[in-house]
Amino acid sequence: MQIANGANELLSEVSASKITGEEERYSHIDLVDFEANVEGAEVAFEAVEPLLEKSDPKLAKEIEAHFKDVYASLKPYRDGAGFVSYTELTSADTRKLAQQIDALAELLSEVPAQIVG
Repeated sequence: MQIANGANELLSEVSASKITGEEERYSHIDLVDFEANVEGAEVAFEAVEPLLEKSDPKLAKEIEAHFKDVYASLKPYRDGAGFVSYTELTSADTRKLAQQIDALAELLSEVPAQIVG
């Protein structure tokens, strides 16, 4: 259960601080941090996914799909091995990214109850 909660905390950190662009206010590499948190959340989810697949396979598939959606939403901002400067994103861009993260976090918040109960 702690692992599942940890995945959600990583995404909450993105919504709370990384999406504002304040964390990397001088280097503007916020999207690198953003992606790292998503990757960390995905690794945590993968650790509990076998348990979730037994109790709620539909939710497991939804979460997998939402991880793909988040990565797809980051793709337009890729620049080689990294990302464009965060200053190049518009408020609409950051709002879209935040919505993707929030949708994924909402689904991940359901995991602890499904794997414990």
